Amino acid sequence: MEAIRALEVSKVFHSPGKPEVQALKGIDLTVEQGEFLCIVGATGCGKSTFLNIVAGFEVPSSGEVFVFGTPVKGVNPRCGMIFQQYALFPWLTVEQNVEFGLCMRGVSPRERREIAQRYIALVGLTGFERSYPKHLSGGMKQRVAIARALANDPQILLMDEPFAALDAMTRQVMQEELLRLYRESGKTVLFVTHSIDEALLLSTRILVMTARPGRVKMEIRNDLPWPRSAAVQLTDRYQELKSSIWDAVQEEVMAGAGFAARRER
Repeated sequence: MEAIRALEVSKVFHSPGKPEVQALKGIDLTVEQGEFLCIVGATGCGKSTFLNIVAGFEVPSSGEVFVFGTPVKGVNPRCGMIFQQYALFPWLTVEQNVEFGLCMRGVSPRERREIAQRYIALVGLTGFERSYPKHLSGGMKQRVAIARALANDPQILLMDEPFAALDAMTRQVMQEELLRLYRESGKTVLFVTHSIDEALLLSTRILVMTARPGRVKMEIRNDLPWPRSAAVQLTDRYQELKSSIWDAVQEEVMAGAGFAARRER
């Protein structure tokens, strides 16, 4: 079943007194239910813009996005969004942050507490229910954000570079935790990242975007074996896939820089 379908999606940003910026042009793609799709590309290629359009935070200038066959016309409750910056409420405890969406939906206090405790345990934060975000490490805060998204039981997780601000060791731990959650929950995941290594570790499929305006340049089926861990990076197949993706991304980075240089002249 198609979880996400984008049909010729383009996005142009207009600012008073400034030239228009075309972030996306003619994006046409499908994400199957249960797939883990990573999108990689140069800075400014429209990766996050596309994610925001799927979430309903942005409206495409042309084209249309469907989630499970229904056109996206606003913020979609079937999607859970996880940002690079954790977006936790600092005045709420871990448990209260995880319960927040359930509270907004009118779920009873007893039921939302049970749901929150289940997902707090799932992300390995049992014992921190009464802690406030200021007392948590970056990795722990991101676990809270993931638990909050999962507690609302979205069918699709939209993740915008969620581990980019973490140190290398914490990032690796969180990547492996996300893989475990993905395998256990069966959710569909659309994940934006700058890291080719991260995309190869996590995904079932990878899309490489062109420099702005963003289009789909390359699609790669990730056939690395499951279960995956950092050790997969030592295999020949991993290096082969990484080299192919890097060549495509590097070409677009250089194209984007050349375009910028011509504009400056």
